[in-house]
Amino acid sequence: MHYVALAVVCAALIFLSYHSPKVGFSLLGALAVVLTALYFLNLEESEISKFPVPKESVALSTNEPTVSYGDSWDYSGRVSNSSDKNITDIQIRITLYDCPTNSGEISTDCVTIGDDVDYVAINIPARQARDFKNNISFRNAQAKGKALWSFELVGIRVTD
Repeated sequence: MHYVALAVVCAALIFLSYHSPKVGFSLLGALAVVLTALYFLNLEESEISKFPVPKESVALSTNEPTVSYGDSWDYSGRVSNSSDKNITDIQIRITLYDCPTNSGEISTDCVTIGDDVDYVAINIPARQARDFKNNISFRNAQAKGKALWSFELVGIRVTD
């Protein structure tokens, strides 16, 4: 529907610019500025609404990744959905740290050697949980000390 309205407005501006070029092109320029502003405002809104349901209603638990082929690792986990909506996919920020050998947890002494957001296609009906398994690659990321991982749920997509 938006495209039809935009096509009608553009056709009207073309017709108007034939009879009065200054007015037609001025209105076309103003329309372009308004559409650009709306586009960027809409981008900011989509960045804010990474969680269309309360963040507390979605829980992520992961297992320690295992070495796979090449410079990649397999990781798995479980996503629990206690909301009233169905989850169709999730976004997980995965960070790989190189920590001192005697370190048992991530601290300021650790150095980030890999960081990425991974998309996992998963269908989780309302008030259910599902297991998943995925693979991530950090090229040339080799820990000199102890490799520690961090997993954070940063976004979800839902349907009603």
